[in-house]
Amino acid sequence: MILAGDIGGTNARFGCYANGERVGVAELDAEGFPNGEELLCAALADLPAGSIDACCLAVAGPVFGDQAKLTNVDIDFSRADIEAATGASAVVLVNDMVALGSAVSGLGDDRFELLSGEPGDGVKCVLAAGTGLGMAVVADGKCLPSEGGHARIAPVGAFERELVSFSESEVDHHGGVLAWEHYLSGRGVEALYRAVCAVWGAKGESLDGEEITRRGLAVADPVCHTTVETWAGVLATAAGGLAVTSLSLGGVYLGGSIPVAVAELLRGALFRRRFEDAAWAADYLENVPIYLIADPLAGLEGAHLIAKGRLRQD
Repeated sequence: MILAGDIGGTNARFGCYANGERVGVAELDAEGFPNGEELLCAALADLPAGSIDACCLAVAGPVFGDQAKLTNVDIDFSRADIEAATGASAVVLVNDMVALGSAVSGLGDDRFELLSGEPGDGVKCVLAAGTGLGMAVVADGKCLPSEGGHARIAPVGAFERELVSFSESEVDHHGGVLAWEHYLSGRGVEALYRAVCAVWGAKGESLDGEEITRRGLAVADPVCHTTVETWAGVLATAAGGLAVTSLSLGGVYLGGSIPVAVAELLRGALFRRRFEDAAWAADYLENVPIYLIADPLAGLEGAHLIAKGRLRQD
C-alpha cells in the first residue's frame, strides 16, 4: 500500500492507495496540530489499516534533504519520523508544487478543465493560489519547483500602481517589496481589498477573503467586485509572465482554492487578453492553453505517482 499526503497551510490531505486505486482519504486541519508527527498519526488513524510500502508527503514549504517545514504553519517533518510512524521502506519528501506538477505531468489533460486556448505540447507551468502562491515548471516529465511567488509584483496601469503603492507601505517591514503572493493568496485577497478601499477613499469592512470573493462575484459590493476582478487580472499577468519565462507552450495550469472559486472570471475574454498581454514580443502566448485544476485531490494524486515511481526504482 502507498500513503500519499498533500499538506498545505490550511488543509492536510492524506490518501491510501492499493493497486493504483485510492482506497481512503483523510482531510485534517493542519493548524490544529502542534507538529508533523501528531498530524501524521491522526491521518493514519482515519485511514484504512494496512502495511505501508511507500510514502510521499508533499509539503507547502521548503524541503532540504530529509527535512521539510511548512511556510505558513509551524509544522515540520523528517524522514526518520515518517519511517517510524508508517513503517514504509521508501519515503519521499517534496514541495507541494512538485506533487501538483507531477499530477499535471502524469494524469493527462482530460482531468483538468480547459479554460481557453487549444491543447499543445511542450513545457508546462503551474500556479496554485490558496493559503500562499506556488509556482512550478514541468519539463520532460520532471517538475521543477519555483519560488516565483516571492518575486516582485508587476502592476499594470495607473490604478494597479496606486494599489501597489499603498500595499508596499503595509509590507515596509519586509523592505517594502510587494511580491505576487501578497495579492495572489487568501490573505492577499484581503490585502487587495484594503488597497482598493484606500485608493477609492472607501470605508472598508472587516471581511475575510472568502466573503470578499462571494460579494465580488455576486456584484453585491462595488469594492469587493473591483477587488476580485483586479485579483483575476493580476493572476493573468503572473501566469503570462511565468509562461514566457519557462516558454510553457504545453499549457498553464491554475490550481488552488481561489482560482476554483473565481473560475467564471478565468473563463472570460478579459482574463485571456490580460494573459496574452503579459510580455513583450510574445505572440506565441495566443496559442498557449490555460487549464483549471478543479480537483482538490490533484496534489494527492501527484504525491501517489511520486511514491509509486520511487517503489519502481527500489
